[in-house]
Amino acid sequence: MTVNEEQALKDFLLDIDCLRRLDDWTDDFNLFDVLKITNAEIRHSNILGWFFDPNENHGMGDRFIKTFATKVAGRCNPERYDAFQMLLQDFFSYQVYRESNHMDIVLVSKTEKTAYIIENKVWSGESSHQLKDYLDKSKTEYKDCNQVFYIFLTPDGRKASDPDNWISFSYEEIIECLESAVNGINLKDEVLLVVKNYTDTVRKSIMKEKDEKLVSICNEIYNKHRTALRLIFENVSIDSSVESEIIRSTLQELEEDSQILYKGSNKWQFFTEQMDKFLPELDSSNSSWGTNWVYYYWFTKPSDDKLRIYFEIGGWNLTDDLSSHTDALIRAAGKNKRDGYQYMRLYRKDEKLSENNYEESLREAVKSLVKAALANETKLLAKAEELLSEDSSKSSD
Repeated sequence: MTVNEEQALKDFLLDIDCLRRLDDWTDDFNLFDVLKITNAEIRHSNILGWFFDPNENHGMGDRFIKTFATKVAGRCNPERYDAFQMLLQDFFSYQVYRESNHMDIVLVSKTEKTAYIIENKVWSGESSHQLKDYLDKSKTEYKDCNQVFYIFLTPDGRKASDPDNWISFSYEEIIECLESAVNGINLKDEVLLVVKNYTDTVRKSIMKEKDEKLVSICNEIYNKHRTALRLIFENVSIDSSVESEIIRSTLQELEEDSQILYKGSNKWQFFTEQMDKFLPELDSSNSSWGTNWVYYYWFTKPSDDKLRIYFEIGGWNLTDDLSSHTDALIRAAGKNKRDGYQYMRLYRKDEKLSENNYEESLREAVKSLVKAALANETKLLAKAEELLSEDSSKSSD
């Protein structure tokens, strides 16, 4: 760090007044942030299911589900659906189901012989043939209903792959329905808190709305302390998303079971006892990654429905012993060594994620990929040791 950079950090830390301007936002309590469900698609469906149920204890009665049905009616093809009949129903007769036959939210009234099938897509994409499968299942499961409405709910109300059958609905419209439902009625303080926190969460995390006043203050602070903030951003890696929480907690669990070594609480990476013995740390932080470590196991998510693991070794600033060991690993993996290489990727494997129980699927994918990587490591090390032994025999001859 240069003298100027050190001074920039000191100036930033001493400028308390500029940071106090953010107090209105940093002190703002949000239940959904505390419970870490801001980015959990399944739990968003749970909350919506609670709002939709007219017989739940939120105190809104049928106001939310009725407002929602009114918006849906305005979207319907009058040749296929009777909007008048839709709006005169007894909405207290509806029951709400979650994950019914893998369908996210289902609203059903046996009395009115009507059902609403809601497919909630906050972050994940639409799977192949998924909507068609739900359509086919619902025709059997709700064959006694005279009217079945199919709602494709996304942050921006994008069109479904089957727009003839699925009505596009946005989270902005969901918030409009919710705010309309609570307007003018007296609700318990705890319910009002949930509604406010939920609408704030959706606007910020799903609809990506910006608080213009906050944006203005942050820009001023950034322009004033650009150097200090750049240094902070470059040297801190924190991901508080639910996905990262699941991956990190699963890696910690595997470390507690003595399966891996987890050296970074904010990282999607790990090490192993056996590989540490074969490729010990450098004495100084000058490996290919600017750390002491010569290798990494690490995860990435190349798509919404896929988790991937890598095993990679570095080639910079190695001792003679480390060079011979990394060379043996490269040969054992059937790779060709490149002169002066910085990184060499020796292993990669993907695991497909299920969106029916996404969070549990992610946990199991981490465990499955680690298990597969460890099995590969055992074979790789055995082969590398064999090659080193052969090299040693040749040298002695």
